[in-house]
Amino acid sequence: MIDTIKIYTEIDQKIYNTIKSKSIVKSSINNNTNQLIYEITNDHLQGSFDSRLSVRVDTGIKYGFVDKGYYIEIEGSYHKIIMGYNSHNGYYDIEFITENLIRIVETDFNIKLPNIENWNLQRCDIAICYDLENQENVKSYINSLSRCSYPRRNAKFFYDESLYLSGTTTTLKIYNKLLEFKKHDIKKFINTEFNIIDYIKQINGFIRFECEIKKKMLKKIYKKEKHIKIKDVKYEELRKVWGDEFMKVLQFIKSDLEIVRGREAVYERLNKMYKPAKANLLYNFYCAIQLNGLKDIKNNMSSSTYYRNIKDLKIAKIDFSQSYKIEENKIYYFNPFESKEVV
Repeated sequence: MIDTIKIYTEIDQKIYNTIKSKSIVKSSINNNTNQLIYEITNDHLQGSFDSRLSVRVDTGIKYGFVDKGYYIEIEGSYHKIIMGYNSHNGYYDIEFITENLIRIVETDFNIKLPNIENWNLQRCDIAICYDLENQENVKSYINSLSRCSYPRRNAKFFYDESLYLSGTTTTLKIYNKLLEFKKHDIKKFINTEFNIIDYIKQINGFIRFECEIKKKMLKKIYKKEKHIKIKDVKYEELRKVWGDEFMKVLQFIKSDLEIVRGREAVYERLNKMYKPAKANLLYNFYCAIQLNGLKDIKNNMSSSTYYRNIKDLKIAKIDFSQSYKIEENKIYYFNPFESKEVV
């Protein structure tokens, strides 16, 4: 389905001034010359579930608009504004989404914006959720991605939660939908009629594969140097990018983690699998074992802390004793290309 999109078009000074008068304006001024360096005008419209829609206007230089001289950008998830969530029951028609986002902005600012024929696409997120039945399966699969690497991309792994692969043409995200919802969205439903308990039960086993398609990739797909018209964009073409990008990722994934030894390798592994604070704690624990031995460490800390740290080292397949047999962890097999999207 289509999630967040960023669209833009050219506007005249009258519309620009109307939006600017109702928005937050941030300026940078050179104190020596009193010259305006830049000015950013934006606003955030809130939906019924506190899902925000960003509206930004500025001079047309950014997009090469010289006729009317100004532009407007709208960015947000229509699905999230309407539903409050973005796991399923989504939309696949980008024209429908664009027309409704335009209508929301027109209503809020009491203005008339250009017709859809004049709107262009700057960014589009294609997101697909799959049901792995429970949290144990979701966490097992995500943790099997801890060693995932991808040429020319920055990889960030968060234990139990997600894998992020950022690039210049696309950014790919694989994450635990339930944990993401609890972390970012659950507060938005307080004092609403939304049934949070039922929804949490429903997404308990959901894993989400999201591909943010950036302007550089859009230009490549549609062979355009500047503007990609909304009217020219088809969901099937964006969905193909999603498939091509994740197919490349899955080819690089090796589920069978190798056992690591040595301080540098251990430090690198722990920072890939855990958040910085926990990674440093476990690394210090590992170093203490190497210096003083397991028996001494066990006698000088609480049993719960000791066994919890040992368990986390085992999960990361760290050879912390140089003789301890690392137990094999069962890895949940899942291939998104062999499964059906949750709709």
